[in-house]
Amino acid sequence: MFDVKIHLVDATYDGAIIMNSSTSQFSAIRIEKSMVPAYSNDLDHPGIYFLLIGTDTVYVGQSGLDVIGKRILNTHSGSIDQSWHTVLAFPCSHSSISTNELLFLENAMCEYAIKHYTKCATTTPSAKNCNASYRNSHYHLSGGSIKACNQYLADIEHFISLFPQTIFPPVATTPTVSAPASVPVAPVASSVQTELFYFINKKRDVSGKAEIEVNLGHTKKRKTILKAGSKVSANVSDAFDSSDIVRTLRDQLEKAGQLVNRVLQIDLPFDSQSGALKFLNGTSLNGNECWKTVNGDKPLKQLL
Repeated sequence: MFDVKIHLVDATYDGAIIMNSSTSQFSAIRIEKSMVPAYSNDLDHPGIYFLLIGTDTVYVGQSGLDVIGKRILNTHSGSIDQSWHTVLAFPCSHSSISTNELLFLENAMCEYAIKHYTKCATTTPSAKNCNASYRNSHYHLSGGSIKACNQYLADIEHFISLFPQTIFPPVATTPTVSAPASVPVAPVASSVQTELFYFINKKRDVSGKAEIEVNLGHTKKRKTILKAGSKVSANVSDAFDSSDIVRTLRDQLEKAGQLVNRVLQIDLPFDSQSGALKFLNGTSLNGNECWKTVNGDKPLKQLL
């Protein structure tokens, strides 16, 4: 146990919260997804983070060689990027904390999440490997490093215990007002414009269609929905950074019956046009160049 300073940004536990202590290398910060850029200084550290999904699901991650602020905005597997609404991050002021120590902490916090929340959305490490015996032997840490990591874990769990009810912020509900039966209700026009694109690679026996946002200016990422019926490659190349993520996602979809004989059975969302293309083609390609409009055969980059 240790003394903690708690800053309730809007004077309530319902909003942004920052916790820190002079006796711990770690701090805690909970903010909504849209507020991440405003707290870049607080998140400019290595550490562990929880991505909160709905009211009962936690995705546990670690910054690796990056900092938390950048890592949480990078691509995660499956629909995590589209579904998380709040991050509870645990930045470490000790910048020389090692990757293996972070992996040790991630393993332990996955074990914590599995025990305390309805669902832990992290798939690596697997649930069966989230235990003290596995992490003490697997991450090649000295006895001193393991002792330090266990203290870090105690600190993080203490921060979590200071939330009065749950780490999940309350879900705002908006009352609905029914219009009189005689008054027609006009549909609300979406500000997001999408186009239907296609991609074909005969050499890899790949073909697919995707709905992609087109009215965002020259942004690097744009939400993309890979359409059911798309046919993925037979294999995944090892020559790009997220190859393991692509393999894991394909395996999950196959086990769920949502990818059958390489054909996607559902509409699958991605946070970028290139991310969807990696999943589809099994290699790293430039989505702006390779996705082409179904009507007009124009590459995406011409619509930016």
